[in-house]
Amino acid sequence: MPTPFSVKVETIDHGPGTWSTAHVRVFEGDGAEARQIGSYDRNHAGWCESTFAPFSQDGRWYALYAPDYTATRVMELPSCRDRGGEEHHSHGFCPVDYYVPHDEPNVAKAGDGGRFGFVAGCIWGDDLSWKIQYLDLSRVRQGILVRKEMFGYIEMPRDDSRLIEYISLRQYSRKFPRVEITARLSFDLEQEARVDPFA
Repeated sequence: MPTPFSVKVETIDHGPGTWSTAHVRVFEGDGAEARQIGSYDRNHAGWCESTFAPFSQDGRWYALYAPDYTATRVMELPSCRDRGGEEHHSHGFCPVDYYVPHDEPNVAKAGDGGRFGFVAGCIWGDDLSWKIQYLDLSRVRQGILVRKEMFGYIEMPRDDSRLIEYISLRQYSRKFPRVEITARLSFDLEQEARVDPFA
């Protein structure tokens, strides 16, 4: 189902030596019929469109968004009210993209639409590639989301692609909630792999 919400971004230049910020306007509807329903300010001008991710859960609409570049939060739609989430942290996980499979057929059939998602980003200072983590969204109605590094340290293959391109839920079911993730692996050929014969 296509999302009925979108954003338009105005970049604000604060002069030499300082980061640009952004004013993000939130719209409901499409094309000429779209109407602005709210707005928020983001303290980093990058990745504004990909860090606004509308999704539905139990007939209600929400969005993951990142007004602070080190934190993921939940917005209620169409009220645009902030429901809660992560707080600013100088060494927090900086999101650059979200994917919430709220309308993926297998996930919806299992009754899990909008109850989990994925985030790509990095810890501050580790920005040579984007890493993929899991988001527990089962309690967003209470304004609670939980980010988990449950896949280990895995990197997206390309930083200029969208996270959704690397996530497959074709084998997902209620009994077997499986996800396939395409990730980038690097190996140092100067280091001989150690093989445990008893493994």
